[in-house]
Amino acid sequence: MQAVADEAGYTVGSSVVGSTDTTSKQLLAIANRINQEMANQYLWNKMFRSGSITFVASQAQYALPSDFSQYHYDTFWNQSARWRLLGAMSEQRYADIEGYGLNPTVYDEFQLRGITDNQLLISPTPTSSGDVVIFEYVSDRTVKPKTWKASTTFGVNSYCFYNGNYYTTTAGGTTGATPPTHTSGSASDGAVTWVYYDGKYTKFLADTDETIFNPKTLEQGMLERFAEIHGLTTIVPRFDVKLNDDYARQKVGKSLFAGGELRLEVYGRSGRVGFGTPL
Repeated sequence: MQAVADEAGYTVGSSVVGSTDTTSKQLLAIANRINQEMANQYLWNKMFRSGSITFVASQAQYALPSDFSQYHYDTFWNQSARWRLLGAMSEQRYADIEGYGLNPTVYDEFQLRGITDNQLLISPTPTSSGDVVIFEYVSDRTVKPKTWKASTTFGVNSYCFYNGNYYTTTAGGTTGATPPTHTSGSASDGAVTWVYYDGKYTKFLADTDETIFNPKTLEQGMLERFAEIHGLTTIVPRFDVKLNDDYARQKVGKSLFAGGELRLEVYGRSGRVGFGTPL
């Protein structure tokens, strides 16, 4: 935010989050908006996570992960029975099952519905407990809090990041020597008690928070939006190109030969007999 203000010719204080300065508040709002737009533009590998539920007899609906944004198509599997869950069911499909009372497939089916905590509907309703259903989803975590380090001060009601996990503390304090690694409940690092946090994290809540994306691309998007608002016409639009480039770099694909000198060697019965011309 300070880099964007400097380039645009504005001044912000040393602290942005919580500032009452108009420019600081505006830059923070722009940062949150652009960062979320970056997340919505593509399916980023950094946001991929695995989820699971365990069937309970006579229970049809189950809670999704707290940071759930959307699921990956065709990734729901009954890991215990080793068969796929079909879905997501359409409204018509679910109505047919409920109306006729028939389920013409041996496979379970699923649907995401409603705004309750238990949004994942399984049909037919499980008759026994214990089967584990796994799935892949996109996490709604576009911002990363300050990474935990020993002998580091954290404020009251602050968050930290360590080895892919998020934690929060209500008391704050100076950290001890043992990093938090637990994935449920709370644990002390020797000085500060950290509670495992599995919810969404989509806004910059502290000056030390970071985007999970390329910070230079975020800066460019912020600069262009800030310039548009303030009528600055000298900013060259590059945000879309940078964002597309970032996404292209993280996609899985073959590596292509992109430089250096390539030679062709020719072999015969007597061994190597010659070289080709460098291409």
